[in-house]
Amino acid sequence: MMRFSNRIKYGLQFLVFLSTNNGIFTDIQKASISCTIPYKFLEAIAVDLKKGGILKVKRGAGGGYQLNRHPEEILLSDIVRALEKSGTRLHSGEQDILARVVKETLDEVTEGFWRLMQNISLGNIQQKYLENIDKNIMFYI
Repeated sequence: MMRFSNRIKYGLQFLVFLSTNNGIFTDIQKASISCTIPYKFLEAIAVDLKKGGILKVKRGAGGGYQLNRHPEEILLSDIVRALEKSGTRLHSGEQDILARVVKETLDEVTEGFWRLMQNISLGNIQQKYLENIDKNIMFYI
C-alpha cells in the first residue's frame, strides 16, 4: 500500500490554506495554528515549497508566504517532488532476471502514479475542500 509522508499531508494542508486566503501573504505562525501543524515542521516544509517554486516569500511587516502561481497551475506531482527528500531507487547494477522483472514492474506502477498526480491540481483539492465546508456549515438561530 502506498502512503504519503506527513510532510506531503501537511504541505497540502498548508497550500490549501494559502489558496483560500485570497492571495494575501500569510504569516507562518498563523498558518501553523490554523492548520494545527507544528511550527518548526511547517517552516521546513515552507522552505522546500519555496525552493520548488510553489511559494514566494515577503519579508518584514505584512510579509509571509503566498502561492507563486494560481492553484490550477500547481500540480500534485510538483508538490510531492518539492517535499519528498531524495527518493529511494534500486541501483542499476547487474541483477538477476527476477529482480529485473520486479523492478521494471514497480517502475511502470510508479510512472502511472506520477501521470495520475499530474492530472490533479491544487485547485482541484481546494475545490473539494470548499465543497466540504459548504456541507458542514450549520446555522444557529
